[in-house]
Amino acid sequence: MRYLFLLVLGGLAACHERTATVRVSIPNPDGVETPVPGLIVTFLPYDRDLLLGQLEAKAGPRPRARELDSLFAIFRGPFAAYLRLSDAVDRIQHARDSLAAIHPATDPDLHRLADSAARLDESVKTARAALDRTRRATEATIAAHRIETYAWERTTYHGYDSLVKTMASRIFANPVADTTDPAGWATITLTNGGWWATAHSIDPADPNGEWYWNLKIDRDTIRLDPRTGRHRPRY
Repeated sequence: MRYLFLLVLGGLAACHERTATVRVSIPNPDGVETPVPGLIVTFLPYDRDLLLGQLEAKAGPRPRARELDSLFAIFRGPFAAYLRLSDAVDRIQHARDSLAAIHPATDPDLHRLADSAARLDESVKTARAALDRTRRATEATIAAHRIETYAWERTTYHGYDSLVKTMASRIFANPVADTTDPAGWATITLTNGGWWATAHSIDPADPNGEWYWNLKIDRDTIRLDPRTGRHRPRY
C-alpha cells in the first residue's frame, strides 16, 4: 500500500505543469536588435543538439562546407550593399510622403527629398546590377554543392526519428510549439522535467545565414537573441 501511495505521488509530480515564456529578437539589416514575429518556437523534452551530435559523430564532416562558406562570403557583400541602399530610398520616400501630407507641394524640403531619392535610385540600380552579376556567377555552384550537403543530411540524420521515439518513451512527454506574437513573445505550458526551446530564423541581412537556438529552459522566461543563439550558414 505504501508503495502504491508513492507511485501515485510520483505520477502527480510528473503531471505538474509550469509556464515557460520565450522572446525572440535578432539584428535587423541596420544592426538594431528587433523582435521576430510569426516564428515557430518548438519546445522539446530532450536536448536536440545532443542527439544530432551523436549522429554527426558517426557520419564524418559535412561535404562542401568550406566551398559554400567562400561562395556565401562572395554573395554577402553585394547583397548588403543593395539592401542598405534600398532601405535608404524607402526611408526617404516615407519622409517625403509624410511631409507632403502636411506641407504644400512647393515646400523646398519636398524637392530636396525628391532629389535625394532620385540620386539614390541610380545607386540602387547599380547595386542591383552588381548583385545580379554575383548571383549569376555563384548560384549554379551553390545549388550543386547544396545537393551534396542535402544527401549527407538525409544519410546522417536518418536515425533521428528513432532516437526521438526512444527518448519520448522514456520521459512520457511530446514536443509542443508556439508562434511568436508581434512583439516576439511565445508562451507554452510544460510538464515538469527538462525542456529545451529550439528555433531558427533567417538572417534578414544574409539570405545564406540564419540564427539558431537550442536553449535549456532553466527559468520562467528566456530570451532567444544574438547573445544566446548561434549565427550559422544555411547549407
